[in-house]
Amino acid sequence: MGSAHRDCALRRAVVALIALVLFVGFAFVIDFGWTAYERQRTFEPTTALDEQCDDVPDGAQRITFPGADGFILGAALVGPEDAKVGVVLRQGASQKICEWLPIAAQIADETGARVLLFDRRGRGSSPGEGDLSKEPTDTRIAVSYLRHAGAPDVALVASSMGNSIMFSAVPSVEPTACAVISISPVLVSADGNGTVDGSALAELPRNVWITWERGNPGVADNAKRIVEAARETEQQPKLAARSVQTLPVNTDHHSRQLVLNHPEVLDFLIDGVNSCR
Repeated sequence: MGSAHRDCALRRAVVALIALVLFVGFAFVIDFGWTAYERQRTFEPTTALDEQCDDVPDGAQRITFPGADGFILGAALVGPEDAKVGVVLRQGASQKICEWLPIAAQIADETGARVLLFDRRGRGSSPGEGDLSKEPTDTRIAVSYLRHAGAPDVALVASSMGNSIMFSAVPSVEPTACAVISISPVLVSADGNGTVDGSALAELPRNVWITWERGNPGVADNAKRIVEAARETEQQPKLAARSVQTLPVNTDHHSRQLVLNHPEVLDFLIDGVNSCR
């Protein structure tokens, strides 16, 4: 009788354990699926920022603008409307404007600059077909948007894969950007529509800032290439940088995490934007 009772209790325990495992597994699948859905979810370009983003700084403004082919891009502005310095910020591959809005607001608060961010095609508030090959032109148009709004001097800031876009766009930005500020540089990116290669590092402006994580060899190599290109004076004397500022950080934190986890990096970005004054 005692043995039968023990066997029954053991079976109940096994059934309960299986049920618990199935419940946890089901919850994980639901949570993972919802997270993946939220990561890929897109919004109409005119959607209010607080409907797209959880953390919207005071004064942030939703805008849209058309790319060269008329594709409407969802974007945001932070900073004073009468700013004389503008910033176009290009985020990394998997990121949307929501992740960078708080950082953009800090830069605007500390520098008085007007910062423009936009979601790349197929992400965030720019729903539709993704196409990285169009993004250098989209970036140039964003610069023009700020200049027409009253900011004659515009800095380009890019993080991770955004660097491939930024450095590809640099030669077509006229007048030249007042500063180029590179975070965790990745110089080549691709999608189904082609490759964007910023590794030529052509026609760099006279004011270049680079910060990167030493714990990522590929990124560190890219940073070294940018420094060498910016300091070149013999082959490109007219384009030689007046100043090349560098901030290597002893970490493997990449892109936005490099900024969030290392206050000196945010200070570096602020100094870079202030150099446009």
